Amino acid sequence: MDKLAYKSAVNKVFTSVLIIVILGVISAIFTSFIAATASLELTAAIASGSSLPFTAVLSVLIIPLLVVAGNIYYCIALKGLANAVHENDAPAVKKLRSAAILSIISSLVGLCIFLVILSGDLTVIGVLSVVIGIACLVLSVIAYIFTLIGYSKLKNSETFPGKDGAKLLFIAAIVALCCGVVGAIPFLGVIGGIGAIVAFVLQIVGWLKIKNSEVAETPAE
Repeated sequence: MDKLAYKSAVNKVFTSVLIIVILGVISAIFTSFIAATASLELTAAIASGSSLPFTAVLSVLIIPLLVVAGNIYYCIALKGLANAVHENDAPAVKKLRSAAILSIISSLVGLCIFLVILSGDLTVIGVLSVVIGIACLVLSVIAYIFTLIGYSKLKNSETFPGKDGAKLLFIAAIVALCCGVVGAIPFLGVIGGIGAIVAFVLQIVGWLKIKNSEVAETPAE
């Protein structure tokens, strides 16, 4: 393993994760307090022919686009990491990259709701919102499975330098799943939100441990 290539790749992944986590927190705030109202405001504005409210466009379009950009950077960084790790660990990193690609697709599909809202037809908006929601859910579930598999392989690897960090990332993925389930239960949304923060922190700490892990240089043959 090339130590410099590995360190450079991990640094890029860590930076991309920081960006995604920050955007995730912002997105969660908008989802919890603004998104629902913003979508209604956007629909009302289109129906009445008035100008689009900035908060609505920010919530429904701009923030999701930033999330897509963050995931694209993460995907690129993971490609570099897959090329830098030991060949035994490359498939696990590629699983994480596949999950990132699915997340990007899910986000882009979710953005279609903006185009649906622009149609101004409330019936179309209602039907297609459900279809888009189901599509995003399926993609997210598959991405989650790939992520869990990737972290599981890395934490059990004998050649991956950041096994301890991978263990925290695996735990973060489990916590995130529990948060999603709990958050969907009425009156337990606050608990789900707290758990999501814990998952974000574990994700950052996990990649930080991987970033700071000791790497043994593989002699050139």
